[in-house]
Amino acid sequence: MSRTIGRKLLHSAMIAAALLALPALAQYGQYAHMTPGEQAAAQSLIADANQDRARYGLGPLRVDPNLTAAAWQHEQIMLRSRGLSHQLPGEPDLTARIQQAGVRCSTVAENLAEAPTPGQINNEWMHSPPHRANLLDPRLNAVGVAVTRRNGELYAVQDFARELQTLTPMQQEQQVATLLRARGLSVEKGGGLAHEYCDRDPAHARPLPKLVMRYSTADLSRLTAQVEQGIRSGRFRRADVAACHGSMENGFAAYQIVLLLY
Repeated sequence: MSRTIGRKLLHSAMIAAALLALPALAQYGQYAHMTPGEQAAAQSLIADANQDRARYGLGPLRVDPNLTAAAWQHEQIMLRSRGLSHQLPGEPDLTARIQQAGVRCSTVAENLAEAPTPGQINNEWMHSPPHRANLLDPRLNAVGVAVTRRNGELYAVQDFARELQTLTPMQQEQQVATLLRARGLSVEKGGGLAHEYCDRDPAHARPLPKLVMRYSTADLSRLTAQVEQGIRSGRFRRADVAACHGSMENGFAAYQIVLLLY
């Protein structure tokens, strides 16, 4: 718990936790449980967050109704307990809460606050280093905000995530292949051997690649440092790529890629 300008603030940025698979919360609707005034306050906090991010050259946060539902559920538990906390007795932790809401993501974060107006809440978050770090985290791309007014105060929960795109295996492979071609490698167009390497190195596979690389990533817009280093060695002219079954890294979703380099 940290305090700023006499108001209550709490933050959390969690990168690892256990996954608990429960039904999605989309049925709650984005703002179904908020009054019009509370909805306006939530939308104001989202607008302020995106304005702050724009000032620092960061992309806007997309509003996700599942994150909004997760934020609202947690807020109601906090109000019943009469305290700000990221995890209350009998409640899952932040990562599990967000993934229970049906959000497929690789990073989560949360800001909590109590203050009279949304402007004060955002101002206090931006002047509190850990809250500011969540708001300006370049990895995050989605947000959901819940607000409840009680006794003249606004209670706000701001849940963030880095959401993974839902891509077919072919779409994943095409993204990686584009990066490989941009680095001068020719890439097999389907029918290659890479899929056979998803789970193991097949003894019968021919031709044998010079190097087999398996990696998990939440970002298909770039190659891993290890892959980049291998390409820069100049030893390879051709590649085959496969998208394997998605994996979980410390409770978070990730794409699973296999590269064969020749």
